[in-house]
Amino acid sequence: MSPSVKISSFHEEYPPKADLRKELCRPLPAIAPGTVDLDAMSEGEASNHALAVLDSFNAAVETGDARKLETCFFADQAFWRDMLALTYHLRTFTSPSVISSAFMKTKSLRGLKGGFALDGPAKLILATPVLQFIDCRVSFRTSFPAATCSGGVILLPTKAERGASDGTLEWKIWILTTWVENLDLQAEDETLLQSPGRKLNDAEMIDTDVLIIGGGNAGITLAARLKALGVESVMLEKNAQVGDNWMTRYDCLRFHIPTASCEMPYLRYGKDLQTPHLLSREDISRHLKRYVEAFNLNIITSARILSTVYDKASKKWIVHVRTPNGGVKAICKQLVQATGFSSSKPYTPPMSDSHLYKGIRVHSARYKNAKLLKEQGAKAVIVVGSANTAFDIIEDCYDAGLKTTMNARSQTYLLPIEYVQDKRVLGAYDHMPIDVADKMFMTMPTSVDAHDRYQALATAGFPVIDSRHQDAILQHHLLERGGGHYVDMGQGVSLISEGKVAVKGGVEPVAYTETGLRFSDGSTVDADVVVWCTGFADHDARASIADILGGNHDATSTTSTSNTDENILGPQDVAALMDATMGLDIEGEVRGWWKRQLRLDNYWIIGGHIQLQRWWSRVLAQQIKLAVEGILPPAYRETPEPLENV
Repeated sequence: MSPSVKISSFHEEYPPKADLRKELCRPLPAIAPGTVDLDAMSEGEASNHALAVLDSFNAAVETGDARKLETCFFADQAFWRDMLALTYHLRTFTSPSVISSAFMKTKSLRGLKGGFALDGPAKLILATPVLQFIDCRVSFRTSFPAATCSGGVILLPTKAERGASDGTLEWKIWILTTWVENLDLQAEDETLLQSPGRKLNDAEMIDTDVLIIGGGNAGITLAARLKALGVESVMLEKNAQVGDNWMTRYDCLRFHIPTASCEMPYLRYGKDLQTPHLLSREDISRHLKRYVEAFNLNIITSARILSTVYDKASKKWIVHVRTPNGGVKAICKQLVQATGFSSSKPYTPPMSDSHLYKGIRVHSARYKNAKLLKEQGAKAVIVVGSANTAFDIIEDCYDAGLKTTMNARSQTYLLPIEYVQDKRVLGAYDHMPIDVADKMFMTMPTSVDAHDRYQALATAGFPVIDSRHQDAILQHHLLERGGGHYVDMGQGVSLISEGKVAVKGGVEPVAYTETGLRFSDGSTVDADVVVWCTGFADHDARASIADILGGNHDATSTTSTSNTDENILGPQDVAALMDATMGLDIEGEVRGWWKRQLRLDNYWIIGGHIQLQRWWSRVLAQQIKLAVEGILPPAYRETPEPLENV
């Protein structure tokens, strides 16, 4: 058993990055047709099978029999994902033996009380012709800290081991998930959201439990979660008004997913903004303002951080901020970065001969609308990129009457809107309570077949990836690439398929010409405007955090090179100590987000799209609540050896 995480130097990237497609994805188990007598499987029968498995599971846990616990899991493939309940970290264990060892260790650390109890009826799910499973929920209690916890258990059928009566069917645990529902210390209490906020307009000194850098969706969501747990926080927002992080983006921006999947906790969008409506930037901005006002959340706008230090002796952060009303010194126990990722440092690939080009060049982060370009005399535009933003912009340019070309440099994963809105995918949020849908989406659906839907698009020269391709894993695009996919709304694909928008596919722009771009195959395209929809360079927080914390403000920054007190950390020290962010670790967990850092105390990061923010803000708030109270248990970072190796 490895007693702790070991890294060779502070320059080593931790945790190492894994590849979802090559290292983590495993084929789904296949259950032979006829294994389960579907006609005989009533809801009551499914619950009986679930209870039998839980009885065996609880007996093994109670007696400390790790070998017996191992036999409760599906031998060929098993997972246990824990979100605080037992590890007080975010961990995913695989293989029955490793799961058994880790569970035995952590159940003792947490003081598991009474085992797992079935929470509601179990259900038989017919996922595919060769995959049927029993799905159920469980509840349990822990003592250290005292908490009510929940979990999900998915059971697969298997033939009984040799020695049992012939043909006997047993059910084994395929996937176990566990999480904290409520802390006894302070259950989530929405009435606390109505308490008044602080008057911060003329404050010169702020002492608070939590300081949140960023007042967009992530920061605001976390602030509300913390307030519902009785934890005070103050947000620092660089923009002049709440919601400006959306209003500064391009005019035609709209979400490509159902509104219900984008809800924030405690306050929903209006009925008129639900499916089939797709949220615009104005819709989101107005909702953020309404949200902050409704819950009296503490926020300072137009805030520029001048310097940040962490005092390891006092375990407090000291942040100096400039606002329109003057300087502010903020002191806090916990510091949270909610500044967004893959969204603040526009990336443009290196290009030769940039001095030759006489036209307009703009990154999508600065793009407003095609009408403004037309007013400047533009007649033709080339959009470099082929994901969601690029499709929004080619539609805008075409509608404005500009001759439009898309440069699709590499293959793009296309998802039809009908798939996204299907009730088995994000459309589920339109048909069930949000918290129920959130808990359901621990796994990804596998039932979509794209057939030859995009053959015309491919014929037009657009390099397509659909659901048949090995890269057609949405989580790869969301959590590893930070983009590279397009939810097909209809118009953009039609414009290309019908030849109304030209495509320059499978080649890279390498140089400017006087009138446009030259590509890697030697060809050129003339355009008055080049719009770069090429993403952002801030995937990893370590690359930008020093600037965010004021590290480049020479007059006041404190860095490891200028500070001699080993108890004081400045922005550069923080950047050097941080975990890597985005991408997945070898367990399939997102690196650096929503959990403790290995080498840096009292610093947290929240990121991801709104669905992730809604779920993980709760998990993060629970950790911060316990940290503020001084009772957050150490994170369980060990990975036990398989029992056969012990």
